[in-house]
Amino acid sequence: MWRIPVRSVLQPIVHASTGKVIGHEALLRGPAGSAWESPAALFADAQMTGETAALEGAARHLAVGRLGDLPPDQSLFINVDPILPQSTPPVVPPTDRIVLEIAETRSILEDANLISHIMAWRSQGYRIAVDDYGVGYMGVGAVLVIRPDIVKIDRLVIMGIHEDAARRAAVEAILHVTRAMGTLVIAEGVETIEEFHALQDCGVEYMQGYLFGKPQYEPAAGVVPLPSEVR
Repeated sequence: MWRIPVRSVLQPIVHASTGKVIGHEALLRGPAGSAWESPAALFADAQMTGETAALEGAARHLAVGRLGDLPPDQSLFINVDPILPQSTPPVVPPTDRIVLEIAETRSILEDANLISHIMAWRSQGYRIAVDDYGVGYMGVGAVLVIRPDIVKIDRLVIMGIHEDAARRAAVEAILHVTRAMGTLVIAEGVETIEEFHALQDCGVEYMQGYLFGKPQYEPAAGVVPLPSEVR
């Protein structure tokens, strides 16, 4: 059992043209104002003490418990680590309202067992998302093998996209590949009106970030306000 009190907060994921909330990502937080408030600090502590699996299990359990707080037309996005045997969320039966986010912290293509875990989750009824795409090990080759339902583009790729032609080209390239697979794309970490408009111009339909709502315990309303600045 994990020893530090933790909670699961929710950040909305929205349709960029309407503001409709299509789901929330469950994010782990420690006690407010403490050294463990951020998930990075929690997992760093867990790694030092050999309790990563315990923390992962606690985070997963809390996250799954938030599904009942969402309306039935919204999905719950949960971060899982496929390297851990305990990573499968305890949902019986599995539901396509649960999206399992697989981070790029490991080279999945080099481990057939990891790929088999991901494929097994999909066969059980979960949807699969590639998280933090563009900053880790999982390149286009892994996406072509896994064929995820969703690709979440990392903040590092879209940051300042409105004034960086290379970032815009990178996003457009991701969209080109994912459209051929029927994969939905979400831009993560959208913080400014300028980024929002540039991503819309590229064709990104779904976004997540502080511009639409910070992680909070209560889920966002069914529709969130969109940036109103006239271009």
